[in-house]
Amino acid sequence: MTHVQPCSVGSFEISVMCQGFAPLALSDECPGRQVDWESQRRRHPWTFLDLGHDGGSWQWHVHAFVIRGPSSVVMVDTGTGSFPPFEPWAESRPADQAYADAGVDPREVEVVVMTHLHADHAGGGLASDGEPRFPNARYVVHPADWTFFEASDDLQDYTARHALERVQELGMLDITEDDREVMAGVAVMHTPGHTPGHRSVVLTEGDRTALLTGDLLHLPIQAENPTWLSSHDEDPETGATSRAQLLGTAREQGWTIGVPHFAEPFGSLTSQGWVQGQR
Repeated sequence: MTHVQPCSVGSFEISVMCQGFAPLALSDECPGRQVDWESQRRRHPWTFLDLGHDGGSWQWHVHAFVIRGPSSVVMVDTGTGSFPPFEPWAESRPADQAYADAGVDPREVEVVVMTHLHADHAGGGLASDGEPRFPNARYVVHPADWTFFEASDDLQDYTARHALERVQELGMLDITEDDREVMAGVAVMHTPGHTPGHRSVVLTEGDRTALLTGDLLHLPIQAENPTWLSSHDEDPETGATSRAQLLGTAREQGWTIGVPHFAEPFGSLTSQGWVQGQR
């Protein structure tokens, strides 16, 4: 069983595949900003592992989202796979087990949206035998990421990108650039900055909408201060612009939001910032 309860949007259900978490240093977040992390801990205690003189650390969870519609299943990201430095994760929390715990039969997945090609999001796209984990799916990747990571000097991301060439060989790769629906009610939106081809996913039915952010943000404080730069982004200025624009719309329209690296991934935005729980 996953530690996160599913979220409903009309007839769609969004559930979570979790591969666990690792500590990340708070001192590496929010460059150039003085942050009252103790105040943040009081507001969002589930975010943190510890606090100390250097800020402490937060829980960096690895989640992928499973969208189950009336007649289709869409994966948004795929987890880590076994690429460096994630081999210990693959041993302690095998992807096959994580997917089984989330109730996912890989054969039923029709679309796999890679929000971007960092290995913690795209690494699980292949099974341990090197073949596509989702044999009946179309894998959706923005062409800017496909090109960017082809020349990456980061071993884990280069390796994850080139592993997906098997998907391309089999004719299962969709690298169309446009913002569009990839399944009825499920649309991809280009939100660059974290990576050049980074995308977010917008799920709509009737008057209900959910936004799956990808790595548009990592901590609740970024939801409160979307224009702050992030140390995780390839292009921090562009990332801040994408974050401010899309989160502004989500706040104004009352969307439910799902964030893959939050320990409690579902919430919404008000004028006061992040509010945990489905709206």
